[in-house]
Amino acid sequence: MSVAVASVHLPDNLRTHLRHFRVWFVIGLAAAAYYPRFVKLPAGMETYPQAAACLWHGQLLQVCDPGFTYPPFFAFVMLPFVPMPLWLRDLVWYGITLAATIGAFKLSETIGGRSLAAPLGRAELSWLRFFALLLSAKLILAVFENQAYDAVVLVAVLLGLAALSEDRPLAAGASLALAAALKATPLIFLPYLLWKRHFAAAATFVLVYALASLLPDLLFAPAGGPGYFSTWLGEVAGPSLGINPAGAPFVFWDGANILYHSLRGAISLNIDESHHRNLFEAVLASVDGCFMVVVGTLLAVSPRRPQAIAIDGSLLLIAMLMLSPMTSRSHYVALLLPYMTLLALNWRDQYTGRLGRAVLLISFTLVTLAGNDAVGQAFTVWAYRHSAMVLGTLVLLIYFAVLVVRELREEHSTALQTY
Repeated sequence: MSVAVASVHLPDNLRTHLRHFRVWFVIGLAAAAYYPRFVKLPAGMETYPQAAACLWHGQLLQVCDPGFTYPPFFAFVMLPFVPMPLWLRDLVWYGITLAATIGAFKLSETIGGRSLAAPLGRAELSWLRFFALLLSAKLILAVFENQAYDAVVLVAVLLGLAALSEDRPLAAGASLALAAALKATPLIFLPYLLWKRHFAAAATFVLVYALASLLPDLLFAPAGGPGYFSTWLGEVAGPSLGINPAGAPFVFWDGANILYHSLRGAISLNIDESHHRNLFEAVLASVDGCFMVVVGTLLAVSPRRPQAIAIDGSLLLIAMLMLSPMTSRSHYVALLLPYMTLLALNWRDQYTGRLGRAVLLISFTLVTLAGNDAVGQAFTVWAYRHSAMVLGTLVLLIYFAVLVVRELREEHSTALQTY
């Protein structure tokens, strides 16, 4: 007697829905489990709405809340949080941060995938997501730990890059401008748009940035005093770039601090700027200059086409981190796109794949493992004292340079064969 067992074959669309349901179920469980830690230290939800309340009452931000050094447009955006009780602020901000993080991850995957001649298969995409999450998990959690808004800024940048790769210049310029109005560092995308001759996007960028930055002055201008945006320029943005440093009431970027992971922060750990100011400024200018030459050269020789935007955007995000006067751990969520792009390109790299994997491993070791709870506080302090996160980010430029040079050689070879 034989028994036949018939296997049940589900339709493809139903299997896809079930797979998506499992993914979202796991994300939901992880989000619910992490929420108590998110609300444990509600620093962001105490600081951001406080600045918005200052704005609502027509008080200068740097006088009302000296610790709020962000652009006034961010205080304007936080106005809806002012009347909320703390528990509701935490809940709403958690949802916004979670949505922005998921959106940034998906947009990074999309932009990085467009750098490939042929799309990745479903299994390849799963491995890409796994390794990208492995490389960036600590950086993502840093945003949640600090209740920071870096994921919101990143998703605005990535929306702009995605629009640029789809030949939607107005949307690209507007999204990048909003990111810059929220946090000044994305202003670095404006010269890039001009250099690559995306003039419509650049014009839109200027108009939207000016409108967003001046909106708090138009609606809540302090009576008889300087405007919010001009005050921020004179007391925060300008002094942080060396323009009238004496005008800053709160010089948060000065001095040695192991939690400042930028080029300036790395140099401050090795040269006492209070006692050797001239030496410090000379070394900082030299290091910043060398970095800008390397990144600027790669951007200049990179072809002006949609497939190159993943590498261009990655280089600019790295420049945002390195050139900022003060870069904290939560800012490093911006490495989502560089990691995703290098992983995607490495998947199809038949010539320098081993080099790429070595670079990614070194970066992971320096950025994530060197500052992990598993290695202990003493080792983490030592790693931060020696700028491990900065070095782990700079090493990525090696693989980016190799990829750009190889692309140029292939184009040159193709052009010679056609000729």
